Amino acid sequence: MFESIVLLCIQRFKGERTVSGIFNMLTGKRSSQTMQDAKAYQLDHLFGIFPELDRRRLDTLIDEMSHSGEIVLNEQSFPQITETSREPSTQTFPYFKGMTWHEVVPAFIARLNLLVQASSNKEAGIQSYVAIVDNPEAQLWVKKVFATFQNKLARLNQSLYEELEKLLSAHDPVQAELFTHRLTGGGWIGLTLDQLKEKFRMSKEDVLLGLRHTYYYLFQRAKMDQDAYPVLHLCTRGLQASHLVTASAGKTYQLIAHGLSLEEIVTIRRLKKSTIQDHIVEAALVTPDFDVSPFLTADQVVEINQKAIDLNTQRLKHIHQDLGGVYDYFEIRLALAHGRSTHIERKPLP
Repeated sequence: MFESIVLLCIQRFKGERTVSGIFNMLTGKRSSQTMQDAKAYQLDHLFGIFPELDRRRLDTLIDEMSHSGEIVLNEQSFPQITETSREPSTQTFPYFKGMTWHEVVPAFIARLNLLVQASSNKEAGIQSYVAIVDNPEAQLWVKKVFATFQNKLARLNQSLYEELEKLLSAHDPVQAELFTHRLTGGGWIGLTLDQLKEKFRMSKEDVLLGLRHTYYYLFQRAKMDQDAYPVLHLCTRGLQASHLVTASAGKTYQLIAHGLSLEEIVTIRRLKKSTIQDHIVEAALVTPDFDVSPFLTADQVVEINQKAIDLNTQRLKHIHQDLGGVYDYFEIRLALAHGRSTHIERKPLP
């Protein structure tokens, strides 16, 4: 799974981004550049899905792929796939929706793991134990659930078991087993990552990704169907989709909404012009109704996006040069961001 995901990133990046770009994508670096790359290269589903990724392990994999001839490093040391490279499979991780859910899935993981432990221990009559989740918010959440369902805890535990069994039986069998062997509760101590690695003869990266993909799967199915999965849905309550506008970018966005110019915002916020421009691009990426008219006309947005399609590139330098330097880099970034966010209709080629 790990190799397929990295290979897919390399394939989509088309030799236009570094290994650092892949690392930032998978770990979810909150920067305008990484977010724009995620949208531009259609990798937003992988954004932030692997926060535990070790950079040295990624570098080692890149070296291995290079030595095997599966990829090559171009003149700028950007990885590219070769003609003999295998086609990366996406069938093993269809439920990753990183840009939408990566910020809230960890809270779901903490809630679910702790609820399984607490409810299973309660059912088994185990009163004293160490919580496997050292997260005050998750612990408080479970206490509230127990207080709410104090007379129905046996039914809650049974329903949780039935919901998990139903969903996992329809899931990838290996990933389902990784998940169940990881759980702790009722006198059972879940396996460590190293133990899972040995038992299933998988790399640590594949174990982590398999587990996380299962959580994404459970989260989304439960979020969509409260009637079928009431207890799991309870674990998703209050966890809403992320729009990825940072607090600082949000402040800039509010000033733009009030009609202030770029120069006025720079003065008010006492930030560099380039920082404010990053905020504007970030807002355009995640806000479909973001108004770019103070910076670009509708025709200019279409022209820039069409040029990116004609050249089959997201490299700002190439687009800038082919348009004769008419637009600066900020304008190009903003147009591409707005185009991705709104899926604007491109003009047909003449």
